[in-house]
Amino acid sequence: MCLATTPVSYDQARADLDSTRQTLAAQWPKDKAGTRKKAKQALLEYLDGQAFPAWSGTPWAFYGTSTTPKEGAIACGYFVTTVLEQAHLRIERVRLAQQASAFLVSTLARGSAVEWLRPTDVNEALSEMKRRFPDGLLVVGFDLHVGFIRVDGERAQFCHSSYLEPGAVTCEDPLTAGAFVSGLYVVADALNDALLDDWVLGRSVPSVLPKRR
Repeated sequence: MCLATTPVSYDQARADLDSTRQTLAAQWPKDKAGTRKKAKQALLEYLDGQAFPAWSGTPWAFYGTSTTPKEGAIACGYFVTTVLEQAHLRIERVRLAQQASAFLVSTLARGSAVEWLRPTDVNEALSEMKRRFPDGLLVVGFDLHVGFIRVDGERAQFCHSSYLEPGAVTCEDPLTAGAFVSGLYVVADALNDALLDDWVLGRSVPSVLPKRR
């Protein structure tokens, strides 16, 4: 006998994720490495199964600042920061979304490696990203754009609010995405150990911002 199930809403998925986070926070002092592993798995499952599908199709706009999937429009930087903030990462959503992408990437890197890649083409770019960060979620800054690369073994998806076709939030093959073309790629692990600890413990993530003159 097959029982029908009710799909979990985006708001419920967010609440479930926060409940998981609080459970992991209680475990963290006794097993930091194990807790980080569980935290990464929980976040990836939420992003793959809930956040990215929920936002898919939301229109792109240069000044888009929506906080609700499928309503209004959202710019590329706001897509990255909003998805992470709504996953209960304590970042400066608006301030970071308005910075050059390298500052957003450096903020999320939390002191871990930030790679500045100048490959000859998109195939080399993706190969270098996968070689340096073999699995998980990458945040990537481009000449004119910012988004996520979800790497799972040999598979890679470019999840972003695209200013080119389709002009909306999408997860697509990076090698055929017009917005993936860039002269510079600034890349970091978006789920590094320090950021996972921040998420588990509910700590604010300090922003890396341009120095005032």
